[in-house]
Amino acid sequence: MVKIRQYNTKSLYFPDRITAAMGRIFDYPLTIVEAPMGYGKTTAVKEYLNRSDAYVLWQMVYDNSLSSFWKGLCRCFVKLNEDCSQSLVQLGFPGDSALRREALKIIEAIELPAKTVLVIDDYHLIKSTEADQLIEFLVLNEITNLHIVLIARFTELQSHEELKLKGYLHHIAQETFELAPKEIAEYYQLCGIKLGDAEADKLYVLTEGWISALYLLMLNFIAEGSYLYSDNIYKLVEKAVYSRFSNEIKDFLLTMCIFDSFTPEQAAYMWGGENSGKLLTEITSKNAFVKCDPKTKIYQAHNIFTNFLKSIFARKDPSYRQKVYQKAARWFLKTGDYPAAMHYFYKNADFDNILLALEADKAVSFNGENKELLITYLEECPEEGKAEHPYALLIYAMHLFTYNKMELFGKVCGEFSRIMAMDQSLNHELRRRLLGEFELLLSFTGYNNIKKMSEHHRKACELLDQPTSIYDTETNWTFGSPSVLYMFYRESGKLEEHVGDIIEALPYYYRLTNGHGRGAEYVMEAERHFNIGEFENAANSIKKALFETPENLETGIVLCIEFLRMRLALMKGDIPLMLELLHKMRSEMSSKKEYHYLHTVEICEGFIYSYLNQKNKIPERLVSGNLNHTRLMFPAYAALNIVHGRILLINGEYLKLIGSAEHFIGIAAVFSNLLGYIYIYIYLAAAYQQISRKDEALSALKQALDIAMPDRMYMPFAENCDYIKPLLEQLYREGLYREDIPRILELAAAYLEAAAAIKGHLIGEKPELTKRELEIAQLAAAGLTNKAIGARLFISENTVKTQLKSAFEKLGVKSRVLLKQALQRLS
Repeated sequence: MVKIRQYNTKSLYFPDRITAAMGRIFDYPLTIVEAPMGYGKTTAVKEYLNRSDAYVLWQMVYDNSLSSFWKGLCRCFVKLNEDCSQSLVQLGFPGDSALRREALKIIEAIELPAKTVLVIDDYHLIKSTEADQLIEFLVLNEITNLHIVLIARFTELQSHEELKLKGYLHHIAQETFELAPKEIAEYYQLCGIKLGDAEADKLYVLTEGWISALYLLMLNFIAEGSYLYSDNIYKLVEKAVYSRFSNEIKDFLLTMCIFDSFTPEQAAYMWGGENSGKLLTEITSKNAFVKCDPKTKIYQAHNIFTNFLKSIFARKDPSYRQKVYQKAARWFLKTGDYPAAMHYFYKNADFDNILLALEADKAVSFNGENKELLITYLEECPEEGKAEHPYALLIYAMHLFTYNKMELFGKVCGEFSRIMAMDQSLNHELRRRLLGEFELLLSFTGYNNIKKMSEHHRKACELLDQPTSIYDTETNWTFGSPSVLYMFYRESGKLEEHVGDIIEALPYYYRLTNGHGRGAEYVMEAERHFNIGEFENAANSIKKALFETPENLETGIVLCIEFLRMRLALMKGDIPLMLELLHKMRSEMSSKKEYHYLHTVEICEGFIYSYLNQKNKIPERLVSGNLNHTRLMFPAYAALNIVHGRILLINGEYLKLIGSAEHFIGIAAVFSNLLGYIYIYIYLAAAYQQISRKDEALSALKQALDIAMPDRMYMPFAENCDYIKPLLEQLYREGLYREDIPRILELAAAYLEAAAAIKGHLIGEKPELTKRELEIAQLAAAGLTNKAIGARLFISENTVKTQLKSAFEKLGVKSRVLLKQALQRLS
């Protein structure tokens, strides 16, 4: 090796092969850049895009948290369209087809600059099939101007080969980044070192063209005049980089290595000295393993360097590590990142501060994804620690109920009771407040027994002179159910009494929660009137609900009202009103950004369209009955099964319906949701009838009637008379339910006539595609990309996109699979 000029170890070298590979990013919706750690893939992508005329959105992935991944992705769009970025945040991670379509709609509303590139770096850390499905969905929908680049050590996309075959995916693999001997010589010469052919060959044998090893060997040569190689990369890092820093910088690096990335403010807080900025400047100027993003001002160390530092940190004295963890926890507490604060407090077994953080956060930051962490923290917390923080214990218990962790919920309630009995030091006012909050909490142990719950609400009102502070009154009062009656109808023969009970009981609950769910009692009253066939009374009760509910309507209650109005409109054959309400329900959810109600809206749509036998209009997720990533809470699950059961019926999946019935009934049994029982037994009767097992059909129908007729719940039977009418007529001939069956059949005749008129109207709206739309739709259904379609028809990709979107809307489909089916029906 010969020095030819001043060394420049930060020189970047990209062979033509890498540049050419990067240049094809703009030819594909998706590019995957895949190579092990230290091959320069991130640098190559970043430098190429910086030199291009692309508009770059860059996201770093730090862990396998889907919510963190999603929030990072949403932030990428904030400068282009802040409103859409916030909409995406409020939507939450789109883990199913319905949510993904909503996310696509929001992203397509953003005016993306030409050649926009979304880079997701260290994508392998996600380790999530849901994230893979999201990426594939966005890619297949070919968002105008958007190119996605995944940088990863490895990827596991299930459709990898199919995406490549169909022209959606450009794959840049490890071999693209491996430097050949000639390229190694060119790289070293660029940095100020001239290599002979033999030296370049030897370096290739030692490193196999791995750029990080070549860089470290270069640093060692500059320092010592040799390139002594070690097969342990961390030994190379220590010798060539770490050992050359001062002790102060070493200590600084160890303090910061617990973070995936950090800001200058974070570094100053953690270091505690005034020279943190100076140290960072020295670190970044001396090597390429720590970099600062000039746009975000966020520092990040290369994974190789970070892992090396963490290995040293792990060997440090426990007291040293504790000090660093405590400072990190305090930083995140100061910045309001409570889960991160609790994470570092937990590393120090500092349960006192974990409980203080929980009280400050009220567990709002803990959801389905990270709830197990909260449970771990609190279950490992010593009894005496919990005794010092009874308020935190109440918050924890409340969330256990929403997580459906009922055994743990009971255990924590017992712990709280013991603490209150033993601690005589609490002042009178605080004791009353805690006991009042506990009574509200205990009311959920009686869910959905109105009288039992109300007993606790009344006691809580006596103890609390202000609304609750442990219960989030911004939550969905209905748990996602589209029906209040479904929630609280639990004893056969007592429905009218239940309605009276809820009208009397809810004012006490409203006092505790600032009117949370106001109007629910009159919605339940209206639903009872509807189900017994008193439609005018139902409409009047809806008016009462709307009158009692002030201008700020709780959306869950509004959805229940709109759903009932839809069913009334369907019963009357009022096509315009029913369709208007269906459209309004979804559009208002989107405009108000209340996406946590999306699956409630889907239940309403699925119910209406399944009873109109409009299979192609039923949301896809309901066809599968998939509860993964559902925004419904557990108490509403049986409501989903009511719709899913009807879908199985109209799809002719009779054996599957019979096989699923026990599971459906088991879900309904948890909170004694009688409406769930009634519908499932009706579906069972219908399914058995279809496969000529008449005795079992009659037995199932009798079970449904035995539950429903004491309360004159006629409409579930009238709605399903397209399947069970012969069975009802036979039971009538046998002398059973002589007063009820005629009324059911009377209602059924009116219902089926109205439904037939609406169905005829919907079917009559046969979609008419233009010649160009049909041509493009047929090519898309055959698997061609928008780009390939454009090339074949000599039109732009944007034209293809616009025409295809119009075809999707006219055909009422949301995917290319369904597009193919819709075209077959048209032909």
